[in-house]
Amino acid sequence: MQEVWQVSLKHQLIDIYVQNPSSEWAEINISTSGLLNLTIVSDRFKGLSFSQRRDNLQNVLNQFKISQGFISLYTVEEARSLNLSVPPITNENSINSWQDLALLAANPQNQRPSLESELRTPRTITFYSFKGGVGRTTALTHVAWILAMRGRKVVAVDLDLEAPGLSTAFRLDPSPEFGIVDYFYERSYQPDGVEPNVLITKIFGEVTIPDATGRLFIVPAGALTLDYISKVDDLRAATILDNGETLWTLFRREIQEQLKPDVILVDSRTGINEWGALSLLQAADEAIIFLFPNEQNRQGIDLLLKSLNSFGKLSINFVFSPVPDLSETGMKKVTEIWKLLSDVIEKEPNMEQVNETDYEIADPFIVPYLPPIALADHYPVTGLLDYYNRIANLIDEDNNQKRLGEILNTKDSDERWRIIESLNFPALNAADPKANLIDLFQKTANFEKFLDGSTCLIKGRKGTGKTALYSLLLNHEPKAKELANGRLDAVTFFSGHGTFDQSRPSRDEFQFIHRQLGETGTWEALWRAYLILRLFQSRQLNLARGNNIEKFNNLRNTLSNLPIGRWQSEHTQALIQLTNDDNFRLIVKDALDLFGEQKIQINQTIWILYDDLDEDFSEKNGVREQALTGLFQLIQACDARRLTSVRFKIFIREDIWNRLNFDNKSHFNGRDLLLKWTRVDFLRLALRQAMQSRAFKNLVDMTSPIENIDTATEENLNKALDLLWGVRRRTGTKAKYVHRWVYERLSDLSGATFPRSLSVLLQGAKEHELSYKGQASLKSPSDRLIRGTSLERGLEKASEERCDAIRQEYPDLERFFESLEGVPALPTKEELYVVWQQSYLDSYPDFDNFSGFLSDIGLAKWREKEIRYGFADIYVYGFKMIRKGGR
Repeated sequence: MQEVWQVSLKHQLIDIYVQNPSSEWAEINISTSGLLNLTIVSDRFKGLSFSQRRDNLQNVLNQFKISQGFISLYTVEEARSLNLSVPPITNENSINSWQDLALLAANPQNQRPSLESELRTPRTITFYSFKGGVGRTTALTHVAWILAMRGRKVVAVDLDLEAPGLSTAFRLDPSPEFGIVDYFYERSYQPDGVEPNVLITKIFGEVTIPDATGRLFIVPAGALTLDYISKVDDLRAATILDNGETLWTLFRREIQEQLKPDVILVDSRTGINEWGALSLLQAADEAIIFLFPNEQNRQGIDLLLKSLNSFGKLSINFVFSPVPDLSETGMKKVTEIWKLLSDVIEKEPNMEQVNETDYEIADPFIVPYLPPIALADHYPVTGLLDYYNRIANLIDEDNNQKRLGEILNTKDSDERWRIIESLNFPALNAADPKANLIDLFQKTANFEKFLDGSTCLIKGRKGTGKTALYSLLLNHEPKAKELANGRLDAVTFFSGHGTFDQSRPSRDEFQFIHRQLGETGTWEALWRAYLILRLFQSRQLNLARGNNIEKFNNLRNTLSNLPIGRWQSEHTQALIQLTNDDNFRLIVKDALDLFGEQKIQINQTIWILYDDLDEDFSEKNGVREQALTGLFQLIQACDARRLTSVRFKIFIREDIWNRLNFDNKSHFNGRDLLLKWTRVDFLRLALRQAMQSRAFKNLVDMTSPIENIDTATEENLNKALDLLWGVRRRTGTKAKYVHRWVYERLSDLSGATFPRSLSVLLQGAKEHELSYKGQASLKSPSDRLIRGTSLERGLEKASEERCDAIRQEYPDLERFFESLEGVPALPTKEELYVVWQQSYLDSYPDFDNFSGFLSDIGLAKWREKEIRYGFADIYVYGFKMIRKGGR
């Protein structure tokens, strides 16, 4: 990352003038108007006049375009005579006003790196908005209510002193005698030795919430009287008391001693003013910023964030409220503004780092315009609490982290290791008959679309679960029908081709058949004959029934004479004969019509399933393209003949489908399904695998029971998995959530995500975690079974597995893949151009088309922000690319 000029200037001045840090120093301060104020104390000035000193310094300053203000240059002795000393380093605790923050933002060279903040009890969350009318107070009241219902002890404080209203949202009976304005005012102007009258016990009231397991206390601003107006006008938020405390730290200490709350929620003043500064800069551990999705709000929040970026203390989340339009147009506006604000709050991209920083910029929270809330006399409107649950979940996260610590700390070290050892995450290979598919199959979000009879084309990258669906229907039919909830009760399943078939042509035999196709033989006819052959031998098709029995005599005799069992040369010769012979081709069509009629008579539909099409057909000489084109032409022909009882399901790699080119390919538009794994699908699969361990399942059942993984909410899935891998990657409220990190790292740049890679990652993480067993010097994490570093090692294993898979998908790219070793994972255009020239120029002579192809297959994509290409993390480690920065 390029060093900001202020830091660069300070480094140069220190290198030149500060040879003895115990007595020499340099102080740089940039005013908010951009003037450079500079003080240097150095014995390099000995014997030099001020003008000579200035001329000496000017050689350094000329490198920077800056307007100069006060320049003070002293020897060490001169500085001592003037009682000058090294200025203290600015830290977060000294930032009490917007002016302090602006000066901090203008002077990054004087900032001390922020230490990772520890979880404080109580944690203070400030609800802030730049402008009013955005539902900030309304949200706070609902969130406070939700947290109290969950068992939290909540204190809500009204610091919107110039427009108070929090206390009117609730019925406080009795109301407190005083408010926080009275409390602050008395302590600001109270004479020495006089005991305060406005005690902490007199400024809060409790909200009665039936059936709540927690409690909710409200600290109002105060009674609205003429005296209140006078006090607010006299009060100063930045007041420092005689004991060195601020008004807020005193209040926080006393409310903690009195109530011991779990969380403090602060309703802040809008805009840029001293009480807003107190709410954000002094009080808050986290800020929830509310804004209406328009340019006025965006510009105000943009200014605020540019200042807060230098503060480093706050975890910031956005809530768009009230959003009047949830259509595509309205959501587009929200997304645009959210992305702009997220770009501001993110740190400058590090060119040495592949992924974005490990900081979490949460998805935007959206609260629509809700008339029942807008017109309500009192809050909360209990029927609409769901709109505020996500905000409550965010706040409740810290309590969840403590909950995990309490749970796992009850386990002794040996028991913890036993639980980890009992975990097992096999990389599910649906083609393996020994695979535990019935227990580990995960129904994804698009499973319902798969059940649609009109869906005949199932596309996906290698490892996205195509064969798992194929195997589920054929090997575990009762389970498939159970998952389908009645939609498959009248459906039978049959393998047209795939691993389910012990008797099928090999790749070499298909090559031979392709060469034997005569002038009249086609792949469409071959697929039809192959299907009839298989249906007849499996006794699905009865050619001895119907009004035209004699018509099928030759076909029946040909098929009856074939050996039963594994595929032999007789089968191959029969298949060629049925395909090339004109009479047989006509009879085979009629036989397929007869089969459809037989299914209609028994009110059954049959699904014909095709898998392994990439394995059994070579690309050489166009065999695969011609074979697959023929298969899809067969489907079109069956549709034209209205074979409604015969439905096809073709499982095919997405890249193979994209390369096919045949007439009427658009016939399959809307009848296709691209397998996609959502983050919730991933969570369900991870938990399903983890809960194969009885010890882990018992842990989940005791703390976060899940009745049905397929219907559990994302929130409940996360609570259960938090026991496995924790809440966030690292400590601190800005670190990424583990569940997001896992999903993002196992996704390529086309949006495809790979469940097999998830299993490999988790198994690798478990094995690495066990390597810590017996190392007494390494403390086990208190809030998870598997630590973050183990997940990182697991990611490397998953990357290796995924790289092997993409090598199989694109064998012609092997030289390019080999050339990636040692290449930066965030290469410039020139660097990637060199790799292409050396490895793939002959096969793909246009670089721009080649880079577009890399983007299409999810391997690498141009990143406009960094002006570089970025390779997906899931491939970086396996191809041994150079990756610097955090994982």
